[in-house]
Amino acid sequence: MKKKRICVLATGGTIASRPTPNGLMPALTGEDLLAAVPEFQEICDVDCVQLCQLDSTNIQPEHWITMARAVAERRTEYDAFLITHGTDTMAYSAAALSAMLENIDCPVVFTGSQLPAGVSGTDAEQNLLTAFHAALGGRAGVYIAFGGKIIFGDDARKLCTMQLTAFGNINRPLAGRFAGGHLTWLTEASNVTGAFHLHDQLDPHVAVLKIVPGLQPKMLELFVDAGCRAIILEGYGLGGIPDQASPANFLPAFTYAKEHGCRLVCTTQCTYDGVDMDHYEIGVRAQQLGVEPGGRRTTEALLAKLMIELAEQDDAD
Repeated sequence: MKKKRICVLATGGTIASRPTPNGLMPALTGEDLLAAVPEFQEICDVDCVQLCQLDSTNIQPEHWITMARAVAERRTEYDAFLITHGTDTMAYSAAALSAMLENIDCPVVFTGSQLPAGVSGTDAEQNLLTAFHAALGGRAGVYIAFGGKIIFGDDARKLCTMQLTAFGNINRPLAGRFAGGHLTWLTEASNVTGAFHLHDQLDPHVAVLKIVPGLQPKMLELFVDAGCRAIILEGYGLGGIPDQASPANFLPAFTYAKEHGCRLVCTTQCTYDGVDMDHYEIGVRAQQLGVEPGGRRTTEALLAKLMIELAEQDDAD
Protein backbone atom coordinates (compact mmCIF):
# COMPACT_ATOMS: atom_id res chain seq x y z
CA MET A 1 0.00 0.00 0.00
CA LYS A 2 1.26 3.45 -0.90
CA LYS A 3 2.47 5.48 2.05
CA LYS A 4 0.69 8.70 2.87
CA ARG A 5 2.68 11.91 2.53
CA ILE A 6 2.69 14.28 5.51
CA CYS A 7 4.12 17.80 5.44
CA VAL A 8 5.25 19.19 8.78
CA LEU A 9 5.25 22.99 8.97
CA ALA A 10 7.38 24.10 11.94
CA THR A 11 6.97 27.50 13.58
CA GLY A 12 8.83 27.21 16.90
CA GLY A 13 7.05 27.33 20.26
CA THR A 14 7.73 25.63 23.58
CA ILE A 15 7.91 22.24 21.89
CA ALA A 16 11.01 23.44 20.03
CA SER A 17 12.56 25.40 22.91
CA ARG A 18 15.80 25.08 24.83
CA PRO A 19 16.97 26.89 27.99
CA THR A 20 18.93 30.12 27.70
CA PRO A 21 20.20 32.47 30.43
CA ASN A 22 16.98 34.46 29.89
CA GLY A 23 14.52 31.57 29.83
CA LEU A 24 13.20 29.17 27.20
CA MET A 25 13.67 30.10 23.56
CA PRO A 26 12.77 28.20 20.36
CA ALA A 27 15.85 26.45 18.98
CA LEU A 28 14.93 22.98 17.66
CA THR A 29 14.07 22.55 13.99
CA GLY A 30 11.18 20.59 12.63
CA GLU A 31 13.58 17.79 11.75
CA ASP A 32 14.73 17.71 15.38
CA LEU A 33 11.13 17.27 16.52
CA LEU A 34 10.50 14.48 14.04
CA ALA A 35 13.36 12.54 15.59
CA ALA A 36 11.15 12.18 18.69
CA VAL A 37 8.63 10.05 16.73
CA PRO A 38 10.79 7.91 14.40
CA GLU A 39 8.11 5.23 14.07
CA PHE A 40 6.15 7.42 11.65
CA GLN A 41 9.01 7.42 9.18
CA GLU A 42 8.15 3.75 8.60
CA ILE A 43 4.45 4.19 7.88
CA CYS A 44 4.36 7.53 6.06
CA ASP A 45 6.65 9.80 4.08
CA VAL A 46 7.34 12.98 6.05
CA ASP A 47 8.80 16.24 4.79
CA CYS A 48 9.48 19.26 6.95
CA VAL A 49 9.36 22.99 6.16
CA GLN A 50 10.61 25.51 8.73
CA LEU A 51 8.30 28.49 8.33
CA CYS A 52 9.65 30.46 11.31
CA GLN A 53 11.21 29.94 14.73
CA LEU A 54 9.13 31.97 17.17
CA ASP A 55 7.72 32.02 20.65
CA SER A 56 4.05 32.00 19.66
CA THR A 57 3.47 35.21 21.61
CA ASN A 58 5.15 36.83 18.61
CA ILE A 59 2.84 35.23 16.02
CA GLN A 60 0.89 37.85 14.06
CA PRO A 61 -1.69 37.76 11.23
CA GLU A 62 1.10 37.87 8.64
CA HIS A 63 2.30 34.53 10.01
CA TRP A 64 -1.20 33.09 9.53
CA ILE A 65 -0.94 34.14 5.89
CA THR A 66 2.41 32.36 5.60
CA MET A 67 0.96 29.19 7.14
CA ALA A 68 -2.18 29.25 5.01
CA ARG A 69 -0.26 29.85 1.80
CA ALA A 70 2.19 27.06 2.68
CA VAL A 71 -0.72 24.63 2.95
CA ALA A 72 -2.49 25.92 -0.16
CA GLU A 73 0.64 25.74 -2.30
CA ARG A 74 1.34 22.12 -1.28
CA ARG A 75 -2.13 20.66 -0.76
CA THR A 76 -2.07 18.59 -3.97
CA GLU A 77 1.34 17.12 -3.07
CA TYR A 78 0.50 15.86 0.45
CA ASP A 79 -2.23 13.89 2.15
CA ALA A 80 -2.12 15.95 5.35
CA PHE A 81 -0.32 18.76 7.16
CA LEU A 82 0.97 18.94 10.72
CA ILE A 83 1.83 22.37 12.13
CA THR A 84 4.03 22.57 15.22
CA HIS A 85 3.23 25.75 17.12
CA GLY A 86 3.54 27.41 20.50
CA THR A 87 0.54 27.03 22.78
CA ASP A 88 -0.11 30.67 23.69
CA THR A 89 -1.60 31.68 20.32
CA MET A 90 -2.29 28.25 18.84
CA ALA A 91 -6.06 28.65 19.19
CA TYR A 92 -5.91 31.95 17.28
CA SER A 93 -3.82 30.41 14.49
CA ALA A 94 -6.05 27.33 14.24
CA ALA A 95 -9.18 29.50 14.11
CA ALA A 96 -7.58 31.69 11.45
CA LEU A 97 -6.61 28.78 9.21
CA SER A 98 -10.06 27.24 9.70
CA ALA A 99 -11.47 30.35 8.03
CA MET A 100 -8.64 31.00 5.56
CA LEU A 101 -8.53 27.47 4.13
CA GLU A 102 -12.15 27.32 3.01
CA ASN A 103 -13.19 23.80 1.96
CA ILE A 104 -9.75 22.32 2.63
CA ASP A 105 -9.97 18.68 1.54
CA CYS A 106 -7.26 17.22 3.80
CA PRO A 107 -6.34 17.29 7.50
CA VAL A 108 -4.41 20.29 8.85
CA VAL A 109 -3.43 19.48 12.44
CA PHE A 110 -1.82 21.87 14.94
CA THR A 111 0.12 20.60 17.92
CA GLY A 112 2.72 21.73 20.43
CA SER A 113 3.56 21.06 24.05
CA GLN A 114 3.61 22.57 27.50
CA LEU A 115 7.15 21.31 28.12
CA PRO A 116 10.00 21.31 25.60
CA ALA A 117 10.74 18.18 23.63
CA GLY A 118 13.33 15.99 25.28
CA VAL A 119 12.96 17.18 28.88
CA SER A 120 11.72 14.97 31.71
CA GLY A 121 7.95 14.62 31.76
CA THR A 122 7.44 16.36 28.44
CA ASP A 123 4.16 16.02 26.60
CA ALA A 124 5.82 16.73 23.24
CA GLU A 125 6.16 13.16 22.01
CA GLN A 126 2.61 12.19 22.99
CA ASN A 127 1.14 15.28 21.33
CA LEU A 128 3.14 14.63 18.17
CA LEU A 129 1.84 11.05 18.13
CA THR A 130 -1.71 12.32 18.58
CA ALA A 131 -1.27 14.82 15.75
CA PHE A 132 0.25 12.24 13.39
CA HIS A 133 -2.61 9.84 14.02
CA ALA A 134 -5.13 12.63 13.40
CA ALA A 135 -3.32 13.59 10.19
CA LEU A 136 -3.26 9.98 8.99
CA GLY A 137 -6.93 9.62 9.95
CA GLY A 138 -7.85 11.49 6.80
CA ARG A 139 -10.57 13.76 8.21
CA ALA A 140 -10.53 16.99 6.22
CA GLY A 141 -10.43 20.23 8.20
CA VAL A 142 -8.31 22.15 10.68
CA TYR A 143 -7.78 20.68 14.15
CA ILE A 144 -5.72 21.00 17.32
CA ALA A 145 -4.31 17.73 18.67
CA PHE A 146 -3.30 18.18 22.30
CA GLY A 147 -3.55 16.30 25.58
CA GLY A 148 -5.24 13.33 23.94
CA LYS A 149 -7.97 15.53 22.40
CA ILE A 150 -8.71 16.31 18.76
CA ILE A 151 -10.44 19.71 18.78
CA PHE A 152 -11.99 21.55 15.85
CA GLY A 153 -9.69 24.45 15.00
CA ASP A 154 -12.41 27.08 15.20
CA ASP A 155 -13.63 25.93 18.61
CA ALA A 156 -10.45 25.66 20.69
CA ARG A 157 -9.16 27.77 23.56
CA LYS A 158 -6.12 27.53 25.79
CA LEU A 159 -7.59 27.12 29.28
CA CYS A 160 -4.54 26.17 31.37
CA THR A 161 -1.12 27.78 31.62
CA MET A 162 0.61 24.80 33.23
CA GLN A 163 -1.47 21.63 32.94
CA LEU A 164 -0.68 19.27 30.09
CA THR A 165 -4.35 19.19 29.09
CA ALA A 166 -4.07 22.83 28.13
CA PHE A 167 -6.80 23.13 25.50
CA GLY A 168 -10.55 22.74 25.67
CA ASN A 169 -13.36 22.59 23.15
CA ILE A 170 -15.82 25.42 23.71
CA ASN A 171 -19.15 25.14 21.89
CA ARG A 172 -18.75 22.03 19.73
CA PRO A 173 -18.17 18.41 20.74
CA LEU A 174 -14.67 17.00 20.60
CA ALA A 175 -13.77 15.79 17.13
CA GLY A 176 -11.90 12.81 18.57
CA ARG A 177 -9.68 11.32 21.26
CA PHE A 178 -6.34 9.55 21.21
CA ALA A 179 -5.63 7.07 24.00
CA GLY A 180 -3.78 3.79 24.32
CA GLY A 181 -2.25 4.27 20.91
CA HIS A 182 -5.64 4.43 19.20
CA LEU A 183 -7.54 7.31 17.62
CA THR A 184 -11.31 7.39 18.07
CA TRP A 185 -13.42 9.87 16.14
CA LEU A 186 -16.35 11.16 18.20
CA THR A 187 -18.16 13.05 15.44
CA GLU A 188 -19.19 12.20 11.91
CA ALA A 189 -16.86 13.32 9.15
CA SER A 190 -18.12 16.44 7.40
CA ASN A 191 -18.32 16.36 3.63
CA VAL A 192 -16.43 19.01 1.67
CA THR A 193 -18.98 20.17 -0.88
CA GLY A 194 -17.42 23.28 -2.39
CA ALA A 195 -14.22 24.15 -4.18
CA PHE A 196 -11.16 25.02 -2.13
CA HIS A 197 -10.62 28.74 -1.68
CA LEU A 198 -7.70 30.46 0.02
CA HIS A 199 -8.51 33.66 1.90
CA ASP A 200 -5.02 35.14 2.22
CA GLN A 201 -5.86 38.80 2.74
CA LEU A 202 -6.35 40.00 6.31
CA ASP A 203 -7.08 43.41 7.77
CA PRO A 204 -5.50 43.53 11.25
CA HIS A 205 -7.44 46.60 12.37
CA VAL A 206 -9.61 44.55 14.71
CA ALA A 207 -9.53 44.92 18.49
CA VAL A 208 -11.05 43.15 21.48
CA LEU A 209 -12.52 45.19 24.34
CA LYS A 210 -13.54 43.42 27.54
CA ILE A 211 -16.41 45.08 29.36
CA VAL A 212 -15.73 45.33 33.10
CA PRO A 213 -17.37 47.34 35.89
CA GLY A 214 -15.92 50.84 35.82
CA LEU A 215 -14.85 50.77 32.16
CA GLN A 216 -15.73 54.10 30.57
CA PRO A 217 -17.43 54.23 27.14
CA LYS A 218 -14.73 56.67 26.07
CA MET A 219 -12.41 53.67 25.78
CA LEU A 220 -14.54 52.33 22.94
CA GLU A 221 -14.37 55.68 21.18
CA LEU A 222 -10.58 55.73 21.61
CA PHE A 223 -10.36 52.35 19.85
CA VAL A 224 -12.38 53.82 16.98
CA ASP A 225 -10.17 56.94 16.87
CA ALA A 226 -7.06 54.71 16.81
CA GLY A 227 -8.20 53.27 13.47
CA CYS A 228 -10.03 50.10 14.47
CA ARG A 229 -12.45 49.01 11.75
CA ALA A 230 -14.07 46.34 13.90
CA ILE A 231 -14.19 45.76 17.65
CA ILE A 232 -15.16 42.56 19.40
CA LEU A 233 -16.94 43.44 22.64
CA GLU A 234 -16.67 40.79 25.34
CA GLY A 235 -19.88 41.50 27.21
CA TYR A 236 -21.46 39.90 30.24
CA GLY A 237 -23.52 36.73 30.12
CA LEU A 238 -25.71 36.52 27.03
CA GLY A 239 -24.19 39.73 25.66
CA GLY A 240 -24.90 42.44 28.20
CA ILE A 241 -23.23 45.86 27.88
CA PRO A 242 -24.26 48.80 30.15
CA ASP A 243 -26.98 51.04 28.74
CA GLN A 244 -28.71 54.27 29.85
CA ALA A 245 -29.52 52.83 33.29
CA SER A 246 -25.79 52.81 34.11
CA PRO A 247 -23.43 55.72 34.80
CA ALA A 248 -21.24 54.04 32.15
CA ASN A 249 -23.77 54.14 29.30
CA PHE A 250 -22.26 52.63 26.14
CA LEU A 251 -25.18 53.42 23.82
CA PRO A 252 -23.77 56.78 22.61
CA ALA A 253 -20.42 55.09 22.00
CA PHE A 254 -22.17 52.50 19.81
CA THR A 255 -23.60 55.34 17.74
CA TYR A 256 -20.15 56.94 17.54
CA ALA A 257 -18.63 53.71 16.23
CA LYS A 258 -21.38 53.25 13.66
CA GLU A 259 -21.01 56.83 12.41
CA HIS A 260 -17.29 56.22 11.93
CA GLY A 261 -17.77 53.00 10.02
CA CYS A 262 -16.52 50.69 12.77
CA ARG A 263 -18.27 47.34 13.14
CA LEU A 264 -19.10 46.15 16.65
CA VAL A 265 -19.56 42.44 17.34
CA CYS A 266 -20.57 41.20 20.78
CA THR A 267 -19.44 37.93 22.33
CA THR A 268 -19.46 36.80 25.93
CA GLN A 269 -16.88 36.59 28.70
CA CYS A 270 -18.41 33.26 29.66
CA THR A 271 -16.53 30.28 28.33
CA TYR A 272 -19.51 28.35 27.02
CA ASP A 273 -22.82 28.78 25.16
CA GLY A 274 -22.26 32.07 23.31
CA VAL A 275 -24.56 35.10 23.22
CA ASP A 276 -28.28 35.66 22.70
CA MET A 277 -28.80 39.40 22.41
CA ASP A 278 -32.56 39.03 21.92
CA HIS A 279 -33.01 37.71 25.46
CA TYR A 280 -32.79 41.02 27.37
CA GLU A 281 -33.80 44.57 26.49
CA ILE A 282 -30.21 45.64 27.03
CA GLY A 283 -29.11 43.41 24.15
CA VAL A 284 -31.95 44.45 21.87
CA ARG A 285 -31.03 48.14 22.33
CA ALA A 286 -27.41 47.41 21.45
CA GLN A 287 -28.47 45.63 18.27
CA GLN A 288 -30.68 48.55 17.28
CA LEU A 289 -27.55 50.71 17.33
CA GLY A 290 -25.61 48.34 15.10
CA VAL A 291 -23.99 45.86 17.49
CA GLU A 292 -23.88 42.42 15.84
CA PRO A 293 -24.28 39.26 17.94
CA GLY A 294 -21.34 36.88 17.70
CA GLY A 295 -23.48 33.80 18.35
CA ARG A 296 -21.59 30.78 19.60
CA ARG A 297 -18.29 31.67 17.93
CA THR A 298 -15.26 32.12 20.15
CA THR A 299 -13.36 35.38 20.30
CA GLU A 300 -10.52 33.63 18.44
CA ALA A 301 -12.82 32.62 15.60
CA LEU A 302 -14.53 36.02 15.43
CA LEU A 303 -11.17 37.78 15.18
CA ALA A 304 -10.14 35.83 12.08
CA LYS A 305 -13.59 36.10 10.50
CA LEU A 306 -13.63 39.88 10.83
CA MET A 307 -10.08 40.30 9.52
CA ILE A 308 -11.02 38.33 6.41
CA GLU A 309 -14.33 40.12 5.88
CA LEU A 310 -12.77 43.58 6.19
CA ALA A 311 -9.98 42.75 3.74
CA GLU A 312 -12.34 41.22 1.20
CA GLN A 313 -14.74 44.12 1.60
CA ASP A 314 -11.91 46.42 0.49
CA ASP A 315 -11.22 44.18 -2.50
CA ALA A 316 -14.90 44.26 -3.47
CA ASP A 317 -15.01 48.04 -3.18
